[in-house]
Amino acid sequence: MNPNSSSLKGKKILIFQQRGWAISIGHFLAKKLQDEGSKLAALTLKKTTHEFIIDQLDVKYSQIINVDDVLEYPEKYLGDEKITFTDICRELNIDSLWPLIYSDRLLVRSYGEKYYYSYQQNVTDEFIALYIKAYYKVIRDLIKTFEPNLIIMAGFIYEGHVLLGLLGDKYNIPTVSIADAKVPGYDMFVQDYMVHVGPLISRANELNSGLVDSANRKKARQFIIDFEKKFQVPIPIETPVSKENILKKIRHELRPLRLIYEWYTKNSARANYIKTIGPSIDYRPPKIILRDHFCRKKYLRFANNFPYYPFDNVGKFVFFPLQVTPEMSADLICPIFNNQIEIARQLAMSLPDDYTLVVKEHPAMVGLRTPTYLEKVARTANVKLIDYRISSEKVLKRADLLIANYSTTLFEAALCRKPSIMLGDSGIFKLLPNVIKHSDMGTMTLAIKNALSLDTSSLEYERRLENYIAAVYDIGFDFKYQKAWERGGEDLEQFWRLYRKEIERVLNLN
Repeated sequence: MNPNSSSLKGKKILIFQQRGWAISIGHFLAKKLQDEGSKLAALTLKKTTHEFIIDQLDVKYSQIINVDDVLEYPEKYLGDEKITFTDICRELNIDSLWPLIYSDRLLVRSYGEKYYYSYQQNVTDEFIALYIKAYYKVIRDLIKTFEPNLIIMAGFIYEGHVLLGLLGDKYNIPTVSIADAKVPGYDMFVQDYMVHVGPLISRANELNSGLVDSANRKKARQFIIDFEKKFQVPIPIETPVSKENILKKIRHELRPLRLIYEWYTKNSARANYIKTIGPSIDYRPPKIILRDHFCRKKYLRFANNFPYYPFDNVGKFVFFPLQVTPEMSADLICPIFNNQIEIARQLAMSLPDDYTLVVKEHPAMVGLRTPTYLEKVARTANVKLIDYRISSEKVLKRADLLIANYSTTLFEAALCRKPSIMLGDSGIFKLLPNVIKHSDMGTMTLAIKNALSLDTSSLEYERRLENYIAAVYDIGFDFKYQKAWERGGEDLEQFWRLYRKEIERVLNLN
């Protein structure tokens, strides 16, 4: 397109160029925006990503700021300015920064002390406060000097994204990001981290009102019918290395040696060191590489041989699936429920009548969770830890109720006609007809009794379930976003057409 005739000509766009997303998707978007005549600035996350953005010659940025540098030298960026948490909360219209901060595993958990992350904080409260103030000053000043019309980011994953989005709200600058729509294969554009507003919420509410209908209703109804015939897993989860695949197993066993060799011979292997943080997923000295390898083997062997409670012996139960931890987006949505052992204990105490709590490990966490973690769950009164290899389909079909914080299982439960209690505050899941939001443990028993009486066979339940799926089809897209993010190679031209249309929508350029 001729930039002189583009509706994006002269628009100022701030891109959060983070990690692998910047290289696989973000840089492509920046080139397209520049071709349209837009002016660009960037925040970069991860030092090697920052080097890529600095060294590339395709895109000219007005300003580039590396978040890792702020994390390493917060005093330099804060300077003499006196900023308090009170100031930040008041300016962003929030009650507390700490629920957001708890989503940042570099700060509140230690990778150097334990695999896979210690529950002890990695840095002091004083340093956390210093860094947050410095980061806030940086993004506030960037917005004031660059004056963007739009903010683009991969997703709302940790407090850095949320603070930037909230600043955008303060200055009436829209944010474009992407979230999983829960219907397998579909993603959607979102504007806030809780998804309390946006296209999905608006469209689902329109359909629920009965004043409009969707051209995708038949498609939505067919999806429900197909799901009843065959339970669909949203995203296939990689399983641990199979013993039968000898070559893959050999490569897996030799990988630590290759990584150690690269650590000594390639600067890129050491480039992501942040002195204030120490070891992390991005900076693993040889001893950490070896620790991770052998701990994973040990944890995996323990998980596979653990004496799980026999699922066939379970009577009436409520299902509580464990989530990936730390998982930044889930920690953002429901930070007060991320201690899953404690939540399982409190739920088990709250169960009425003859109910017990069935807990199942998340397949992606097998080999990452310590043996003592599983033992603590299994040895909690009125909790039955079952084998992670039992399918969610089998568990949901027998369960009377699901309780989860931020989990795709809530959507699967809706399709299985199982009532559910959501502990978090996701706008997505609140649209589902089976979901009741409840976060007060003191009244959980009554909430469970009310949820158990929910009618999941009514015509209204069916209509609202159809409406949610139809709304996803109406406003979502089936581009393989996660695959493109992680591996590249997808048709990004198709993705650009989707992204450009969304930018024009939020900027009212149509």
